[in-house]
Amino acid sequence: MARHFGSGVLWATPMQDALGSAYAAPTAFQFGILQDVGFDASFDEKFLYGRNSFPVDQGRGKGKMGIKAKFANINILPFAAAFIGQSAIDGLIDTINDENGIVCAATITIAPTGGATFFANLGVRSDANGTPMIRVMASPAAGQYTTDGAGSYTFAAADVGKTIFIDYQTTNATGGKILTMRNQAMGQTPTFRLDLSMRRGGKVLTQSWPKVTSSKLAMSTKQEDFLIPELDMSAMADDLGNVWKWSSSE
Repeated sequence: MARHFGSGVLWATPMQDALGSAYAAPTAFQFGILQDVGFDASFDEKFLYGRNSFPVDQGRGKGKMGIKAKFANINILPFAAAFIGQSAIDGLIDTINDENGIVCAATITIAPTGGATFFANLGVRSDANGTPMIRVMASPAAGQYTTDGAGSYTFAAADVGKTIFIDYQTTNATGGKILTMRNQAMGQTPTFRLDLSMRRGGKVLTQSWPKVTSSKLAMSTKQEDFLIPELDMSAMADDLGNVWKWSSSE
């Protein structure tokens, strides 16, 4: 008798994007550092009753198969292809949370390094506890500042010499991927193939779903734990009527 242990290995192969177009050369990806995979298949039951308490016949109605997967590797490709169905572009948005502070001057210009450019102001704090300085359009008083939105900050003379903390975002044309979820018309759903493999003691278990959609993506950060995204998925019949394949050594 075969016994399997662990989370297995899970792959997804994108088949159709959010506009309903088939991928010409779909790129399969593995759900890295897979935590667990679960699926639940069920059918509606239709019972026929006579005059007595228990049914005399039963018919199977609509069916559904839900699939969940949790994984720890954060890579944009699975989210772009499987959940959103839209392509990512080269680039990286980085957030600078200034925890060390700088000495305030009348004018401070942010100069990102490594080819990055200033992207967005995320506020100025007057102390490490997070007390915000107030942005104004012109002529800042004590505790206020102005910014041109391009990385230049102006402060009041009363604040010069104090330690302040500036938070901001930068963009870079390289170094990562940027995925923007766009507002698409309802009706089309990205689809992908899903394959699960488990192996133990020379025994093999393979499960495949030829046409899958994802309806929910959940991500939750914790102070003392890893970020573990979770995808909720549903299996459908493909063009040949196949929903699920199960192969086992026994």
